Amino acid sequence: MSSELSVAQVLANLEAQMRFHREQEAHHAEQEVFHREQRAVHAAEHETVAQHYEAFKASASGAAEIAARRKAPEPPPEEPPRSSGPSLPSRLVARVVEDLPEGETFSPSRIADEVNRRYPRELRRPIDSRLASTALRRLLAYGEIHLVEKGLPHREAIYRR
Repeated sequence: MSSELSVAQVLANLEAQMRFHREQEAHHAEQEVFHREQRAVHAAEHETVAQHYEAFKASASGAAEIAARRKAPEPPPEEPPRSSGPSLPSRLVARVVEDLPEGETFSPSRIADEVNRRYPRELRRPIDSRLASTALRRLLAYGEIHLVEKGLPHREAIYRR
């Protein structure tokens, strides 16, 4: 211990240290109460979340088993609304096919001729049988028409409604 300090200085220094440690003790006691309360809140929340987690996990695994049984078919894509601008040739082909009587057979060149005759103002340029054939294959894929005879390199496919 330093002998240069007076008794009054030593007492003042010790009182200051005691005051500091008493304040720290009180502060930490307050923090202990706060942390105890927070611990209780978080423990209760953990219990609630854990119960929901287990319930969801059980139902999700059951739902996954049901979903894995059979894949639901995808609905056909919806046709966007018609605009006032130039029409797509495939939509014009679909309109012509809709107007044909049920059971009537047709070929892509017949459909192309009919589209060019009915809708010359809606087309930028006349469509050919290749473009009509592509549109008809799409209608076939959507199930709107049926293939009667498959096309060959020198003969067009024949379809019916």
